[in-house]
Amino acid sequence: MTRIAVIESGEVPQQLVDKILSAMSECYEAVGEPVGDSIDLCIYEKSGAETFFATHDALGGKPRISVYLDKFLELPEVVSLAGIRRQAAHSVLHGSLEYYLIALPQDLVRAMRQYKLPQDYANTVLYGTAMAAKEYGVTQVLYEKNFVEDQVAYAKYILEPSSGEALAWEIALRHTLEKILYLNATIRDISCAVPLTRDERFGAEIEEYIEKKIACITPAYKSRIRRVIYERFSLLGTDTLENIGLTTKFLVEEIIDPELGD
Repeated sequence: MTRIAVIESGEVPQQLVDKILSAMSECYEAVGEPVGDSIDLCIYEKSGAETFFATHDALGGKPRISVYLDKFLELPEVVSLAGIRRQAAHSVLHGSLEYYLIALPQDLVRAMRQYKLPQDYANTVLYGTAMAAKEYGVTQVLYEKNFVEDQVAYAKYILEPSSGEALAWEIALRHTLEKILYLNATIRDISCAVPLTRDERFGAEIEEYIEKKIACITPAYKSRIRRVIYERFSLLGTDTLENIGLTTKFLVEEIIDPELGD
């Protein structure tokens, strides 16, 4: 059994620690053990500049899950615990450094050279496409292990449009490079929901939420997003690094080339 080192910052009630550990254990029992022989679980009373309630990374060479209680407690429990299970699944599927220090896929290298894109911009694109591949993979694995209702609740939470999305899209439309990043981020956000669209009970409802998510986007760009998530994502397999190459290829072919090509 992998050792979980709990690191607390601020006032962290033990009952919440136990609840988080229980959700992680449920995931590990179903999905498998995380990468390595130990994992850090960092629980913070306050989130500071962090915008999400739970995150995973392996930048220190081993899995680390961070939970921010002020944001965690704002959510319905079914959503917050679904998110914890997702971070645990990330530690199984993406718990080593290779999933965070990723070389630019060839399709993106070609686009960067062809359209003279700055390195920092290409890195930002890759961050979005890599996240899309990883979030898709986590949902697929959890869905196969019968974590369905909680992941549906989580997906609906992620897909709920924010109050500023329509304005953000209007601003992005004025600048081609910003528009590409906006569309990339939208696909990234939707990716966690895509495997659930195939479910007999919840698929139609999830598709409705996806349509709500992209409601403010111009029809032609909606069509491109739908093509990526419903047609191109069906080509994704179980190898995360290969999937990152594919999600990047999809973005280049469906978004970047049409926007920047002659």
